[in-house]
Amino acid sequence: MASAAAKTNVSPSRRASVGGWWRSLPRYRNAYLFIAPFYVLFGVFMLFPIAFSLWLSFYRWNGISPPAFTGWANYFGLVRDPLFWRVLVNTAVFTIVTVVVSSSLAIVLAVFLNTVRFLRAFYRGVFFLPAIVSLVVISLVWKVMLNSEVGLINELIHRVGVIWENLTGWMPAWTRKSWHFLDHPNPWVPLLTIAFVNVWGVVGYNTVIYLAALQGIPINLYEASRIDGASAFQRFFFITIPLLRPTIYFVVLITTIDSLQVFVLPSLMTPNNEATMSIVYYLFRHAFEFYRMGYASAAAYVLFAITVVLGVMIRLTLGRESRWMPEE
Repeated sequence: MASAAAKTNVSPSRRASVGGWWRSLPRYRNAYLFIAPFYVLFGVFMLFPIAFSLWLSFYRWNGISPPAFTGWANYFGLVRDPLFWRVLVNTAVFTIVTVVVSSSLAIVLAVFLNTVRFLRAFYRGVFFLPAIVSLVVISLVWKVMLNSEVGLINELIHRVGVIWENLTGWMPAWTRKSWHFLDHPNPWVPLLTIAFVNVWGVVGYNTVIYLAALQGIPINLYEASRIDGASAFQRFFFITIPLLRPTIYFVVLITTIDSLQVFVLPSLMTPNNEATMSIVYYLFRHAFEFYRMGYASAAAYVLFAITVVLGVMIRLTLGRESRWMPEE
């Protein structure tokens, strides 16, 4: 009876659409065959690992022996682990510094590139160059440059001291010592160092996104504001920023998601250092060094939950249309 009632509740239009799709299947067979590899690969390498990781987060498994069901034990273990809370703080600080500094600096650079006339193409290429370089290369190059003994940064600081001594007769104390950027006893110094390295790597991409949005702002808005006597400061904060709000939302969102998943920088620049360990590096070690696959899967889903919550918060704060947006 229930199945018969369910069949009668299906609208005729829906039955017609389903039947029409089924009847058209032989006609578009070749098209479906061409797109089938994508869906097969997507299911095997994306959907299945996501579902398997969720299932595995409730089990204890070392990758060889049969999985043993543990319920919520992996999640409770994360809560009781002090290192997990430390890596959460590290990831939060890294994300905040990266998002705030890179987004703000990218807007300034985009405004500069949008107004400069001399060597515009050269500046655009220079600013965007770090975005196309591999993170592995960036990590290794900056690790050498920031070395406390033979690094280029310490050498430049020392050269500044030598030049200052030749001009004034004395060398500042801060130029005579070696700066330990990556192995400083203060744990915040290495963390902020790799955060600013990440800013250097992502600011070029964000600049290009902002530049494209700036070039879409009608020039007559700026011309009318100049006639009305608006200063450059007022034009920036009352025209440019409001009209960039959708782009700011996009840049902040993708930069936040990317920063939460940071792995290459801490793993290569400061390996096995709890002061700079991110949550992805943390779960990577538990999965492939300690062979605690279920525990690592639980950490991955905690990161997923944090990402979703932050994404919703960013959507509610920056995703809404600004009251300054012109009506179409």
